[in-house]
Amino acid sequence: MQGEQPRRDNLYYAANLIGMTVLVYLALSSLLHTALAALLEGQAGIPAWGAALANCAVTAVDLALPTLCLRRWAAPLGLPPLRPQRPQRPLVLIGVPLFLCFTTLCGVVANLVRIPLGLGGYVPPEAARLPEGGALALSFLSICLIPAVGEELLFRGTIQKLLSPYGGWFSILVSSLFFTLLHADLSQLPSIFAMSLFLGYAAAVSGNVSGSILLHFANNTSSFLLLWSRQQMDATNAVAFSAALFTVYFAAGLLALAALVRRGGLRRLPRYPTRKNRMGRSERILSAPFFTFTLLLLALTCVMEYFR
Repeated sequence: MQGEQPRRDNLYYAANLIGMTVLVYLALSSLLHTALAALLEGQAGIPAWGAALANCAVTAVDLALPTLCLRRWAAPLGLPPLRPQRPQRPLVLIGVPLFLCFTTLCGVVANLVRIPLGLGGYVPPEAARLPEGGALALSFLSICLIPAVGEELLFRGTIQKLLSPYGGWFSILVSSLFFTLLHADLSQLPSIFAMSLFLGYAAAVSGNVSGSILLHFANNTSSFLLLWSRQQMDATNAVAFSAALFTVYFAAGLLALAALVRRGGLRRLPRYPTRKNRMGRSERILSAPFFTFTLLLLALTCVMEYFR
């Protein structure tokens, strides 16, 4: 009919907003970490706890601001507010040990991927050096707690939630793609993608982001303990500590898997009904310029990381 306004494609609009948000995150992260590095380099007298506290603040702002921007921009799309609730008991008793067992297997995959990458000359980024004393607690916050909360609120609580009307697994895959490409270590990309799928599924089936925050925090804490053991123990004790931890994870994971099977297995996510004579979801998001530009930029960054 003449004069009728064209209908807005909300998926196209949401994809552009997601691309813009990730660009904000990248720019803000570069700016804040450059400023922090300059501050710490120019002020040699800053104590370890002061540097750790500044790192906590940078990490929190770097994740909170893009999340707030996206939620404000996506308000016209009816994005529901964030209302984290207490994690459901089955997710705690079954999900946590199952996820820790799963991440242990992902770590094995990462080590295997590192072999061919190393043959090509790739050197993974060095792990952070943990401080001692009171600064260690602040480092725990900046490495374990703040990223677990901030990343889950951004990727699962906002990006995935924004795309969830277009299919459960579709929203999980898209949010996991961005989550994975934002990590620096190429050898861990397949493992991070797999872990992100697990986190996204947990958030989708529970209907709340608190469960994925708990799982993410458990994984970060495990990595923190392993890093601490490698830096504070001798080689023999560090290997023994890692072996004991992995044994507990596998045993608890097998028990959790058995409990999950007894409960009926995994729940299915709702499917998005396909409509005839319309562009597919992938075509619609890839036609969004900010979304595609950001995705290509992240892919190029990964390629450059290999040749750095």
